[in-house]
Amino acid sequence: MFQDGIEYFDVVIVARSPVTGIWLAHEGHLVQRSDGILETSILAGDYTVEFGLGTQTFPLHVAKDIRLTEEEITAGPSCPRPIPQLAPDSDS
Repeated sequence: MFQDGIEYFDVVIVARSPVTGIWLAHEGHLVQRSDGILETSILAGDYTVEFGLGTQTFPLHVAKDIRLTEEEITAGPSCPRPIPQLAPDSDS
């Protein structure tokens, strides 16, 4: 999907349980959270997903529309949780 000349990709992630929290982050910053099913449109890039806060983190590369299950994501390798980096304070 294009919006203002920028391409967004549809991402759907389905958890094993409808009450499982799905956390989607980019460079350690929360992008979106949902229970059971996460449906969003995001820019291409590298993200991380975890199923339940504080659980193992898994990489998610977005370059096209995707639909994945928790089983598919957790069958792959895990990754360290990225540490968010803040931009330098312009007043400093």
